[in-house]
Parts: sequence; C-alpha cells; structure tokens
Amino acid sequence: MKITYLLLFVFIFCLHAENTNSQNLRFTIKRNNIQLEQVLEEIEKQSNYLFVYNKHVNMNQKVSLDMDKKSLKDVLSNLFDGTDVNYSIEGNYIVLSAGKESADINNVKQEKFVTGKVTDNHGEALLGVAIMVKGTTQGTVTDMDGNYSISVPNNKAVLVFNYLGYVSKEQVVGEKSKIDVVLQEDTKQLDEVVVVAYGTQKVRNLTGSMSRLSTDELVDMPVPNIGQKMQGKFSGVQIYQNSGEPNGGISFRVRGQASISGGNSPLVVIDGFPSLTGLDAINPEEIENITVLKDAASSALYGSRAANGVILVTTKQAKEGKMNIEFSMYYGWEKVSNRGKPDVMNAQEFAQFKKEYYEDQARYEDPNVTVPEVYQHPELLTNGTDWYDVLLRTANTQNYNLALSGGTAKIKSSVNLGYNKTEGVIINTYSERFSARANNIFNANDHLKFGLNLGGSYRSGQIPPGLGESRGIIGCAYLMDPQLKYKNDDGTYPISYTQPGMFANPNYYLVLTQRENVTKDINGLLNAFAEIEFIKDLKYKFSANIDLSNQTVNRWTPSTAQGGLGSAPPNPATGEYYSRNYLTWLLENTVTYNKTFMEKHTIDAMLGYSTQKATSQNAKVSASQYPDDEVPWVGIATRKDGSSDASNWYDWAIISYLARLNYNYDGKYLLSATFRRDGCSRFGAYSKFANFPSVSLGWIVSDESFMENMDPLSYLKFRASYGKVGNNNIGNYSYIASASSANYVFNNTIVGGKALNAIGNNDLTWETTNQYDVGIDVGLLNDRIFLIYDYYRKKTDGLLYRVDIPNQSGFSSIQSNIGEFRFWGHEIGLETKNLVGDFKWNTNLNVTFNRNKVMKLGTNNVPWGGNSNQMDYHRLEVGKPLGFFMGYVYDGVYMTQEEFDSQPKHASSMVGTVRMKDINNDGVIDMDDRTMIGDPNPDFIYGMTNEFFWKNFDASFVIAGAVGGDVMDGTYEWTENLDGVFNVRKEVAERWRSLENPGNGKIPRTRSGTTELFRFNNSRWVFNGSYLSLKNLTIGYTFPLKSNPYVKSLRIYGSGQNLFTITGYPGMNPEVNAYGSAGHQQGLDYSSYPVARTFSVGLNVKF
Repeated sequence: MKITYLLLFVFIFCLHAENTNSQNLRFTIKRNNIQLEQVLEEIEKQSNYLFVYNKHVNMNQKVSLDMDKKSLKDVLSNLFDGTDVNYSIEGNYIVLSAGKESADINNVKQEKFVTGKVTDNHGEALLGVAIMVKGTTQGTVTDMDGNYSISVPNNKAVLVFNYLGYVSKEQVVGEKSKIDVVLQEDTKQLDEVVVVAYGTQKVRNLTGSMSRLSTDELVDMPVPNIGQKMQGKFSGVQIYQNSGEPNGGISFRVRGQASISGGNSPLVVIDGFPSLTGLDAINPEEIENITVLKDAASSALYGSRAANGVILVTTKQAKEGKMNIEFSMYYGWEKVSNRGKPDVMNAQEFAQFKKEYYEDQARYEDPNVTVPEVYQHPELLTNGTDWYDVLLRTANTQNYNLALSGGTAKIKSSVNLGYNKTEGVIINTYSERFSARANNIFNANDHLKFGLNLGGSYRSGQIPPGLGESRGIIGCAYLMDPQLKYKNDDGTYPISYTQPGMFANPNYYLVLTQRENVTKDINGLLNAFAEIEFIKDLKYKFSANIDLSNQTVNRWTPSTAQGGLGSAPPNPATGEYYSRNYLTWLLENTVTYNKTFMEKHTIDAMLGYSTQKATSQNAKVSASQYPDDEVPWVGIATRKDGSSDASNWYDWAIISYLARLNYNYDGKYLLSATFRRDGCSRFGAYSKFANFPSVSLGWIVSDESFMENMDPLSYLKFRASYGKVGNNNIGNYSYIASASSANYVFNNTIVGGKALNAIGNNDLTWETTNQYDVGIDVGLLNDRIFLIYDYYRKKTDGLLYRVDIPNQSGFSSIQSNIGEFRFWGHEIGLETKNLVGDFKWNTNLNVTFNRNKVMKLGTNNVPWGGNSNQMDYHRLEVGKPLGFFMGYVYDGVYMTQEEFDSQPKHASSMVGTVRMKDINNDGVIDMDDRTMIGDPNPDFIYGMTNEFFWKNFDASFVIAGAVGGDVMDGTYEWTENLDGVFNVRKEVAERWRSLENPGNGKIPRTRSGTTELFRFNNSRWVFNGSYLSLKNLTIGYTFPLKSNPYVKSLRIYGSGQNLFTITGYPGMNPEVNAYGSAGHQQGLDYSSYPVARTFSVGLNVKF
C-alpha cells in the first residue's frame, strides 16, 4: 500500500505543479513593429497555451510589445485593449474573436445562446473540440470538462463539431438550447500513426506486413493473460491455448515459424525494450496497443532475434488536455464443461471388464485363475468415484484496475494499479498478480523531452509439477479403479490404494491438496529516455532500459502425498527451495532526421547503436529426512543438498548497429530500407557477427490521377518486400566444448575429475530466415470495406542439427548449422462497417493459410524423431511437412482364423488381436511398416470479431478456429491398455473375446503377450483437429448520466469466455499441445490442464 500511496502522490503532485505553473507564468516579449501572428507564436512557445481564432482577426496587423516578466492577462490586455479583438481563456486555449463579428451577431434579432458538452463514445469529456456555426466564421472550443457555449443566429443554425481523430458531426439547433454531442473515433485508419520497429509511421506509408490491435477491443474479456485476449484477432499469427493453467498455457507462432533446437516464440518488445519477461508479467490493462511484425522487412531492425516474428507492446500514456480517473473490475466463475472429459468406465462397468478379463485369462491361459472378490459381483456396484471430477472445482476469478492519467503541454503522467486473482479449476491451483505502472513524459521546452516508464509486478501461483504431463497427476487419477473412494465414510482420507492386478497409487486428491509448489515472481521494468532536437527535423535520442526479476519456488511433499503410479505412499517427505535472479539492460542511441523538401520529397532516416547484456543466476537446496510431516521448512530437514540449474545460469551480450531510410515521393511512391549488424556472445569465435538487411516498396495506386473516377474503389496500395532475419535462441554456450564430472583411477584409488562430453564448434552461428512478401491493400466504399492480402515465402537455413562425425574423434556427433525448412502462405484480413446508422455493426475477419516443408537435415538427410514405437510421435523428414505423426496404420482386428491366415502378421499376432497395415508389403508387420499417420499442421486458421452498437447498448463476439490439423491423443496408450492395469474407455467393453463374441471389430482381445502392438503409436489415436470456438461473447450497457461533478460514465457488462467449441476431436481441447510453441512438435494431447468456461460480470466507471 505504501507504493500505491507514493504513486498517487507523485501523480497528483505533477498535475498540481503544472497547473500552478500555468497560473504563475511570466512572459518576457520585447518586439517592435511585427505581425500579431508572430507575437502569438512567441506566447505559445513560452507557455502551454494555444490560440484559436477565425478569419475576422487580422493576423497581419503590426503590433509592438515591451513586456518583462508580465502575467498572461497583462500581455493580452496590452495587445488587445482598445482594439476590436476580444479574447477568452478556455483551459489551455485562448479564443480570439473580432468585435465586428460579435456586433453583427448581437444585432440579429433571432439570436439564441446554446450550451452543451462534448464527449467521446466512452463518455469521456473532450477538450479543444472546435465548434463552428455552419456557413459563418463564428466558433468556439470546449473547455477541460468538454463544456461549450456559443451564440447562434436562429433555430435553423447548424453547429459543426470537429476534433482531430474523430468523425465530424453536424447538429441542427432547432428549439434546443442545450445540445450534448458524442463524437465517434475516426475508424478510417489510413492516417493513423502506428508503432513500428524503432519508431512510428502512418498506416498509409507502411510497406511491410504487420497486424495491429488497440486493446480497447479487449477490455471486457475475463482473462488475466493478454495472449488469450489476442486469439482470433490477427492474420498470420497462430495463438493457441494449449492448456487452461491460470495465467498460462498460451503459445504464439508467427507465419508458422519453427526450429529444431532453437526457440520458436516471437520476440516481445515492451516500449522499445526487447524484454525477457515477455507477456506473462504485464497487466493487460496497462497496454495501449499491440503490433505484430510478420515479414522480414518490418522486423529486420531486430536482426538476430526476429526470425520468429516480433510483438511490439506499447503501454498507455496520458494525453494532453485530458484528466482521467477510471476504475474497472470483473468477477467471474469458471467451470469445466462435460464435452471431451475422459470417456472411461464407471465402477460397475470396470468391475465387469475386470471380471471378464480374469475369466478370459482362465479360459485361454491358466484354468487356475479366479476372479478377485472385489470384481465378482459388478451388478451390486453403482457409478462409484469419478476420479477426474474429484480433481475439479468451480473456480472464481476477479480483477480490479485503477487508472489515473492527466496531461498538459509540459507534463503527461499515467498511473495504473491492478490486481488479479484467478483460481484454477483443478483444486489447489491458482495465480495471483499485483501490478503497478507509472508512465511519464516531461517536455522541458520545444527541443528537449524526457520520458520515464516504471512498471512492476508481483506474481504468485501454484501448479504442481507433472500435473498435465504423460501419466502425470491428471492422467493417472482417471486411470484409477472407480470403486475406490477418495474420502472415507468417516471423513478421513486413504493415502494409497492397491487393487488386484493394478499398479499401486496414491490418493490423487491428497497429492493435489497436500503438495506445495508455490512460485513467486517479482518483476521490474524501467524505460527512460532523453530526446533533443539539435536543429529543425534532426533529433537525437538516448534510452536506458532495465528488466529484472527474482523468482523463488518452495516445494513440499509430505509422506502421505509422496508417490505416483506404481509407488504408493507413505514415502519419505521431501522439500526444495529454488531461487533465480536475472537482470538484462539495454542502452540505445539513435539519431533521426525527418524532412520534406520540394513539397513532394519526404525522407525519414535513422542511425543507431545499441548494446544489451543479460545475466541469470540460480541456486537450489533439496531437503530430505524430515522428522515428520508437521513442519515443511527446508531448514528442519536432516539432509540438505545444494545444486543449480545450469540452463538458467548464464551471461550473454549483444551489440548492434542499425540504420533505416524511408523515402516518400508525392505521398504515393514509397521506399523503405533497413540494415542491422549484430554481434552476439552466444556464437563461435569465427561467426559472432552477421548482417540483416531489408528493402520494401509501396505504391498507392488510388492516388494516381487515372484512378480519380474509379468508384467504389477508395484506396489501393501494392506492397513488396525482402529481408533477412535471424534466430539467436540456440543456448548460450553451444559452440563451446562441454565437460562433466568423471572418475579416474590413480594408484588403485578412484579420483574425481572432469571429462569432455561434447565437442565445440567455433563456426556455430544463428539460424537465418530469408523472406519475400507481396501484398495489396484495398479500400471500397470510402473504406467501409477494407481488405489486406499478403503472400509470403521464406527459407530458414542454418538450423541447428547434430551431424554425425567419425567415432575415432571420441564423439559421435557435433552441433552444426546444417538444416533447412521452407515456409509459404497466404494471409487475408477483411474489415467491414456493415451498418453505420443508429445501429452500428462492424466485422473483422482474418484467414491464414500456412504451409511448410523440410528441405535438408544434416549431411545425409537422416530423419529426425519418430524412431520408437512408443512416445516418440513426431518426425522431420526431407520433402514432408514439419512434425508429422509417425506410427502404424490401424486396420481393425483379426476377427476369424481365415482372416488371420490370409493377412500379414506381427510377431505377437493371433486371432482376436489388432491388425496393422503392411505398408512395405513384405508380409510382416514390424517397425518398417510405420509411416506418416497424421499431419498436425492445419490447412488454415481463422478468426472473426463482430461488434454491435445501438443507443447505450453494445455487444461483441469473437470466434477462432482451424480447418485441418490432426491431433494425436496420447492418452489412448493408457485408456485402451488391455492388460487390466488401468481403467479403460467404455468402448473396451466391446472388445474381441471369442469367435462367438467378437465385439465390434475395433478393440482386440486381452490375452497376455498379444496386447503390445495395440499400445504402439498408431492411426487410431489420430483425429481431425478442426474446430470452431466461441472465444468471447460480451453484452454491455452504458448508463445515460446527467452532467455531474463526480461520474463521467458508468458501464456494466456480462461476458462469457470459451463458451463452446465445435469439433470432431473427442478430447477436451483441440488447441492442445504438450510441447507448447514447438513448431516441429504440434498437436499432442497428454491430459493437459482443462480449459474452462468463464462467466463474468464487470463494471467500468470514469470519474
């Protein structure tokens, strides 16, 4: 709370100081016989005031002034007393009007006086709106509260309201004497200024490919992670919710980019700073807009880190002339839907299966086998325990945010305070975040500007390790015998179970409720800059940035929850304390020059130098031999062992030289060229530096004279680009030979030492991507319909790959840059304003077609992955798409002896066992018959947003989905295990048991020694992952408040997230992937954390 008070104090102090300064301004102006306009310009330079006047005020009249440290009132009185010019001060505006005009109006018999207030569509007052009486030069401007007053000649007068960035509006006066007006933001975005790499540009001048989004479109989604809010919003960006973990589980891939050993996630740049923290720590309410740089031309200024795309995040800044205090909150409920839950047997069904299992064992294998007592009478049992539901709960989510901002011509300050608490739908899981941010800009004078952004967050959460992994807590729980109770009738809890013929297991309810894995993260982000204009149009900017973090993890497992599949408690308790600190800093120097000459030629040039360094350290203490389960502290354990995580202990640095030249001729012929040279410590001595150039062209055809009468075409631009970018996420010391501990024998004594375990490579360098892009932007019907299309083609070369070397070297392989992938695709974005009257309806649709192919793997093109019968699902193979599924082609069951005799067979095959296809036609089923059984790469992905506005009501919905793209349900290896050790899917009841009872022909028999092939990776586990998901539906209402000094606007809304999914995939989440963003290992389901539906109600108040 002390930090909160401090930030509020600083914010209020800055505004108060600026206001006091304005009132006490003193002017020194000593000019002789100069134009009035020049004097007004001098006053504007010495203050934060601006003059507004009409044509009746003679700006060319000569005046003389000799004022030394005089007040504004003294200066204005000296200028205008005794003249026909009247003045009034409205906020930061000084309104001038000619006396002649005032007299003319006063003589009109039917004149009337009109007052009112002008606000935006959010109910926020607008300062400085120009209001004119149509057909005259009479006008005024609104004050800081949006209020105005104006004289009009009669009831037929028309008032015209104009404000930069908003659609002009006309209003007939009629009988009204009070006219309140709401101005809508100008959605014609061609003149909008957007954030690009190292600067800003007008949309119409862009020549690269990028997608952008204002977070105003995302405010009502009840999720704590900005990634979830971005789903379905961008063409060319694949955003999947791989799991439902609180504040996690989101993966990003731009244009399908992938690597084998390098990183796949895009670079995240926050306020110009490539941050290691990424998007997880930032409060979505702090974000003003997001731009995704997709092609190499738009991202090449980030050089060796841009191959996976770049996400530019700009946080909110205060606006001049606006004082805002806004409070927003939502409260919601999360619940897992029944669709896709594990379709395993209940207690009665499983007991029947086990009974038949033992009966078949006695019939075919050993007549002495008997049915265990617990399975002898299934008819006496009911449904029993649903072990999946035991782990679930209805969870709450809540979010609160307070934003304060205010700005003048000298100081702009914005403060944001946020709190979010999201309970997980899995018991004893949660995420909590406190966040604070203060963004400030100080204009010392017309030539010198300073900026300081401070952001921080404190996050805590609990997700037990191994929760959603292969045979992790979730998967093992629903494989339990449903006869077993997680809670005894007397209210106590069993700690372990051992059923006949099944693995021993802990009570997974206790595993979740008693294990602790509390992670705490403290993050801080600082951006500071100074910008000076040496001469007109030439600016120098220095920026210093720091990103720091401290993470601690406390783990504790009591003896009653210590265990897993095959290892039932009690087992000795263990504890662990882990701590990690990292710091990265960035210093940048840039010089920019922006100049228009000879009216038609505009250049925008930039030169820069940057250096960045990152450091990470960590330590871990593992504890065991606790006296009991009462005290979980590491310090109380008898044994404590120290270690560290080598992957998170590093130093790396990068220096860069960068340049950009944008040229614009006549506003319609566009050229952009960039260059970056990076040197990074991560690479070998011979390959530390690399160059990353780009060039792009644009032609605004619609501005040509021959296009003047081409209605309904309102805008047409062609774009083309080429660029080269890199991926330096290959690890920090991969080029260096590595050593590990080893034992040696000297004089018959074992002596500890070291030995090489990998050979180095001084030529190791970054993976590079060369990319071409062509695009077209089309506006129709005054841009009510706006289409953006891009075709891209790129080659990623120098992929890290282990190359075989002669064993005589002492090693079998060496890491080298010797792999190659190709990517290409189409992106379509369509924005339409379907209805623009009192009822407004806007649509945003995007569709992306991504394709890829493996071109080269090592020296001999040996396939990567897919070499084992189990678990090793994905393969890379030259000429085929990335990461296809490798396995056997399922072909049913050998139903009869005749069928068995006539078909190819596996070594374990017999009548009633599974049948796989003989791919190589050699008459034998073995590993050589494994083939491509699925492709996780979707045919295309899409998203659609619809917004509706009518009077004070608003509504929106967001849809996202994919067509094509297979999903491998790896849980089938367990849920169709026929050895009687796990609970199984309901369909297993229809397995083959005999010639007289052959089942449905899909599930083989349970005879020992014949079930192995059915557990091998096969096409039965592969499903079409096409889906359509309603990501969000929101309905809101803004109350029509009367003008008051307390509340500007009040809005309430109801929202639903992940309301439904239409898919043929029988699992819970078709977006699932156990490997996250790994582009070469997609579409694998391992009982991940379930994605929940969320229903929430929210409130937005502006004061």
